[in-house]
This record gives sequence, structure tokens and C-alpha cells, in this order.
Amino acid sequence: MTSPDARVPRAASAVLVVVTVLAGLGGRRWLPADVAGPLGDVLYAMLVVWLVVLVFPRAPRGLASATALALCTAIELSHLTEWPAALLERLPAARFVLGTTFGAADLAWYALGAFLGGALLVVVGGRPEAVDEALRHVRAARARPAGRRVTAFLVPLTLLGVVAAVGIGVGRSLSIEADELAAQVEVAQAELDGSADKVADDDVRSALSTAIDDAGTVLEGRPVLDRRPGDATDAGERLERAVTAVHDSRRTFATTAAAEVRETFAPVQRKAERILTATDELADAGQAADESARAALRDALDAATAAHTTTGPDQLTELPLAELESVAGDLTTRRDDVDLATHDLMSAQDAAVCPEPDQVWFPQAGKLAAKRLAPIPWAPQHSVRADLLEGLVALDEAYQAEFGEHLTVNSGYRSYDDQLAVYNPDQPNPLAAPPGCSNHGLGTAVDLSMGPESFDGARYAWMKEHAEEYGWTHPAWAEPDGRLPEPWHWESVETPLGY
Repeated sequence: MTSPDARVPRAASAVLVVVTVLAGLGGRRWLPADVAGPLGDVLYAMLVVWLVVLVFPRAPRGLASATALALCTAIELSHLTEWPAALLERLPAARFVLGTTFGAADLAWYALGAFLGGALLVVVGGRPEAVDEALRHVRAARARPAGRRVTAFLVPLTLLGVVAAVGIGVGRSLSIEADELAAQVEVAQAELDGSADKVADDDVRSALSTAIDDAGTVLEGRPVLDRRPGDATDAGERLERAVTAVHDSRRTFATTAAAEVRETFAPVQRKAERILTATDELADAGQAADESARAALRDALDAATAAHTTTGPDQLTELPLAELESVAGDLTTRRDDVDLATHDLMSAQDAAVCPEPDQVWFPQAGKLAAKRLAPIPWAPQHSVRADLLEGLVALDEAYQAEFGEHLTVNSGYRSYDDQLAVYNPDQPNPLAAPPGCSNHGLGTAVDLSMGPESFDGARYAWMKEHAEEYGWTHPAWAEPDGRLPEPWHWESVETPLGY
């Protein structure tokens, strides 16, 4: 039987010391700091075990391990005092023996190292008694204990190599996983930054932000102790799912935005075409707007129409995300360009045909469809816009209650031809606006008789006080101090005053 307290050859102890020192230096050189630290603690405790049996070859294995653990623990605990720092300040090289700071986790690694050192000593320990007897009597048997001694050296060396290889492998694996996760975090952060205000559901961005934070926590963890093999991979998979969710949400948002722009472009397009047609007619009548404004609208309309034609719903589904988001933005810009060019042309046409600043040109003025108009019940020969009739009727009822009679309506909606009849371009009637510039053509104005007193009468005073309660008002230009005082002209508060 092998005695656990048999003498350990000093040569074996010396070899173990050298190999352990080299393994520790190699770990510091080639392994990540978070791996080299714990491995160094284990090797340090094993080194102390080797040194104990190097000095005391017949020391009991358990005692050698206990001595090493006690010594390592004492050194570690000494860092809770001030004297190690003072010694290191005078002798910096002492850090290779004493270390530099206290770490509670180091105590566990020392215990593991002391245990492994003691276990290896059992393997390296003394020869069996039968072999000793054979050595005394059979010279030829010397080869056998020599072989056993070689085996005794090779076994611990192999175990040390295995431990080192496993440590290096684990460290390398953790390092690779960490590098891959760090790269994923960078991509995920870029996706998070680039998706602001571009997702259909903000929750996916919150989930991605959480996944990035979780990945950062994993990367900050100490290898083996806090971050085990596979942790970084799991965090990377969660990141990938979160990035995919944000990417899909961005695609949904961009597709929806493009569809909405296409829908909103239709009325803008119709309005632009209507304005162009109206200005063409006025141009034929010698009332053309600035041709550059008309050309600008044509160009904007052609560009927008082409963009919408080449980016239909089927094409959008095949585009990469970046192009899809670009298309949505481009369609929006094209639509807005048409809207702006339409406004500019209307303003140019207004300047060409409406001489007064309070007159506004509208292409539909005097051309309203019959279904949009309603006759005034007590003056059916006149009409107003159908949606404004209710307020006018209510105003008339209040007026009757006050004066015992209906409002006297002299004029309401005027068609283009009716307006042209009261306005002569060669001899302009100061009391009538040019066709297209009168609110009568919009069905939002009426002319009412205010009696012989006009501005000074009770009827006008009552109307000024109560008309707005029913949605009607007297415009500033028709006030006594206005551009064209007209006590009879009243307008709906919904009358457009500009574009």
C-alpha cells in the first residue's frame, strides 16, 4: 500500500514548482485578466503546497495542503490591514507574493488550489513497500520503480496540463463570446438610435433598449464567476430577436407611412389639376397668372405622379428597409411640393384677377354643384351653401322675434356668369368683385336690407350684436371705416380668408 505520508522526492516537487510558475506566467500573458486572475489564485495555492513538501518532503499531504491554505488565507486577509500596502510601496516586487488587494472570491480559489495540490501529492507520493523490498533484493527490478517515478512525474504534469488547457479553452471561449456580443451590442445600439420616431410600436424599442442593457451587464460580469460559457450567446440571441422586432416595426411604419402619403396625395393631386384647368381657362380669357407659377405646378405634379406610379404597393414590399424609408420620405416631399406649388399658383392667379387685398381667388367660386346649395326658405330665389342654411334660418327666427319680419335677402349665391354680369372688366363696378374673387360665388355670403337707416339703424345694430351667435358676421372691409362700406353684406364665419 502507498502511505499518504510517504516521502515526496524533492526533484518531483522542484519540477512541479517550475511548471506551476511557468503556467502562472503563461496565464498572465495569454489569458484574459478575468480568467487569469482565478487561475492564478489556484496555481498560487498549489505552488505553496509544492514549496512546503520541497522543504519538508515527508510532511503529511493533508498538512501540506492545510498549511498552504492557511498561508494563502493569511496573506489575503492581511490586505484588510495597512501593512501590505506600506511594504509594496517600499518593495514593489513583493506584489508577486502578496498580491495587491483583498478579494473574498480569492479565498475560494485558494481552497481549490490547496485541495488539488494535496490530491496531486498523493499521486506523487512514496513508493509501495513491495517495490522497496524488490529494490533491495533484485537489481533488475530497479527499472520498475524508476518507471513508476516517471509515471509519478507525468501524472501530475498531465493533470496540470489538463487544468491549464481547460482554463485556456474556457477563457478563449468566453473571450470569443464576449467579442461577438460586443459587436452585436454595437449593431443593436445603432438600430436603436436610428429607429427613433420610425417604428409602428414603441414597445419594441423599449425591449431592444432592455436587451442592450442586459447584454452590457453580461459583458461587465467576471468570466466563470459571473459570466459562464453560453451566457453571452444567450444574450446575443435575445439581442438579435429584439433587433429583428425593431426592424420589422420600422418596415411596418414605413409601409404604412407610404400608403398614407399615397392616400393623401390623391386629393392634393385633384386640387392641383383643378387649379391648372381653371388657370388655363383664365389664360384663354386674357387673365393668365404668372406662367412660371403654372410651369412650377406642372413640374411638381408630373414628378409626384411619376414617383407614385413607380412605387406602388407591390414595389414597396420588395424594397430593402433603407430604400423603403427613403421612398416614404420622398413621396411626402413630392406631395408637399405639389401642395406648395398649388398655393403659389393660386396666389399668383389671385394677384392677376383680384385687385383688392381682402379679395381671394378660388377656382370653384361661382361653379358650385347644385347639390352643395340650398334655397333660402323665405327667399327661395336665392340660395346659400347647404351646410350654412341652418345657421341662417336660426338667425332669421331670432330676427323675426325682434322685428316681426324676415330678413330681407337681396342676393345669395352667384354663379360665375351672375358675377360676371354685375362686374364689367372694362368698367369695373366698385360694389362687385371680379368673378372668382367674390364670396357670393362660394355660397357663403348674403346681401340683406338694413332699412333706410343702414349703419345707424336698429337692425344693423342688432345684427352686429347677435349675428355671430348663429355663425354669421360683418367683414371688416364692409364696416363704416372699411375699404368698401356695405351694411348689407354679411358672411358666414366659415368663409375662407386665404389659402
